[in-house]
Amino acid sequence: MSTSKERQRIDLLNYTKPDGEELIGLSVELAEDPNGGVQVRVLMDSNVVSGVTVVPLQQGGCCD
Repeated sequence: MSTSKERQRIDLLNYTKPDGEELIGLSVELAEDPNGGVQVRVLMDSNVVSGVTVVPLQQGGCCD
């Protein structure tokens, strides 16, 4: 992440309405946590995304 304390947004899924308006269906916002680590917010349009599952990342052990 950058050294900025501002949230960074990553748009993962966009869609276009019949009238041509482009909207975000799924985004992730990341920000540095003052206590260490990273805060994560998942933003979704329920008309596009029916649900989000969060799975912890497995670290290490794959390539020793």
